[in-house]
Amino acid sequence: VYSETLDPRSPKNELLHRTRDYPLENLIGAFDNPRWPYGFGIGTASLGGQYVTRIFQVSIPTEPVESGFGCLVLEMGIVGLVLWLVMSAAVLISAWKVVRKLRGSPWFPLAFMIFFYAFLLLLPFTFQGIQAYQDFVLNAYLWLLLGILFRLPKLAVSAQAAANPAQPTVA
Repeated sequence: VYSETLDPRSPKNELLHRTRDYPLENLIGAFDNPRWPYGFGIGTASLGGQYVTRIFQVSIPTEPVESGFGCLVLEMGIVGLVLWLVMSAAVLISAWKVVRKLRGSPWFPLAFMIFFYAFLLLLPFTFQGIQAYQDFVLNAYLWLLLGILFRLPKLAVSAQAAANPAQPTVA
């Protein structure tokens, strides 16, 4: 199976198609919809849409796409996608500043992995599909871990102060 689908030397390699080409086609497909500038509203292209259509006997407002960025375009329009990218950039830049501040401390590996998790979830995984971000466990861990990350510099200073108490001066 590997040699037929994932091996880069194979003529039937699907790795590049599944990770880049297919989500990109779906993102571009979201712009084929006439409401791409403003979208259909939050939740209309999400995982729960299948239940709403079945329970309330309504049709889906648009053909869904599998790209997460395309889903953002369908739900919130191009402004929603731009705001997502701005929010992701702001979170990641702030997180990177904390990681750089902790460089050389024992907290650095933890800080870097939290940053890396946030990067993966907010950009590449969401580009692939919005399902990773909509998973409440992954989402809850993202925001909990970011809270821990932004608190780490204060914890590092507290731990350093506790390890090296001030020497009492002799008069």
